[in-house]
Amino acid sequence: MKKTMVGLFAVVFLSLIVSGQSPQVVTVLKGFDPVELVDGREVKGAEDLPVVRGKYRYLFASEANQRRFEKSPAEFQIQMGGGCGRMGSLSGVGNPDRYYVFNRRIYIFASEQCRNSFKAAPENHLETPDAPPTGSAADKKRAQEWLNLALKGFGGAKQVDAVKTWQANLKLAYKQGDKVDEYRQTETIAFPNRYRSEYDWRTSITADALLPGSAVSVDSKGAWLREEPVRAALERELYRHPLAILKARRSPGFVAVASGQGKAGEAEVELVKVGFKGATTTLGIEAKTGRILQVSYRGRSNAFGEVVKIFSDFREINGLILPFKINESFNGKPITSPMRILESVAINGGLDEKLFRKP
Repeated sequence: MKKTMVGLFAVVFLSLIVSGQSPQVVTVLKGFDPVELVDGREVKGAEDLPVVRGKYRYLFASEANQRRFEKSPAEFQIQMGGGCGRMGSLSGVGNPDRYYVFNRRIYIFASEQCRNSFKAAPENHLETPDAPPTGSAADKKRAQEWLNLALKGFGGAKQVDAVKTWQANLKLAYKQGDKVDEYRQTETIAFPNRYRSEYDWRTSITADALLPGSAVSVDSKGAWLREEPVRAALERELYRHPLAILKARRSPGFVAVASGQGKAGEAEVELVKVGFKGATTTLGIEAKTGRILQVSYRGRSNAFGEVVKIFSDFREINGLILPFKINESFNGKPITSPMRILESVAINGGLDEKLFRKP
């Protein structure tokens, strides 16, 4: 049944991407000129002066403003790729008429509560690349030694380097009172730089895909190219994955620094901070086994804070030693909804290249 459902998802996404369907374009910001909004004024745009970016149609009060937008769209368009300003670029989309301008940038929101939370502390919600780790030459040398041990803990450098594709099926359990709702997530990686996260919400299916130099989103209405913030956020998601981190270890720009000792639950671990492609992640490596028992990083639970994932229940899959249980916390508090349960992993399975095509 599981394989049948995964196959069905693939057919749905493939048909959408190949067909080149695009979702309906909507006029945004209540028809106000975004250039004027950034300058602090609400001025209606004209229907005969539009610019379409992705799903959004912007109207302008003058040809001069239209030219300013077209010259520097990142300055004036809706930020976070249209994701809710409180919840982030990879969240559900915001209402394009519920906006707020902060620091000369326009953000939109899924609800009034989201907008109010953002307005109270905008800096807690802004997405930026992580600062790369720094340290002495000795710290970097020591980090390489620990990464070599982590490769052994994963099954060996040869096994890690042989991975071309990864597909994981997860069950997400959301608890509301005495009721538990279950949904599905499929994570697919085609190394070195393609990644897709798909969700089956029972009544709808959504996906975000990282491609070389771009990103694509898919829903029941079609597939469309996304803005740079979405691409960058997906890339950071990819390079928080322990396997992706280890496979990137020889890449230009990869930085690793030993940063002392710590604990993953009750286990003693050596800490290594790794930075790559705007993502800085701290690995907790067990000295005895070389297993990565923990990762921590700056991540979202609406606002930004410290995300910690502790791994256990390690099993061998195609020569790799992989964790099947993940306990998560945010700012020291356990995340119990959703609970993520890894159900299956496929290594080097066949993937249809069309699933990563631009629409």
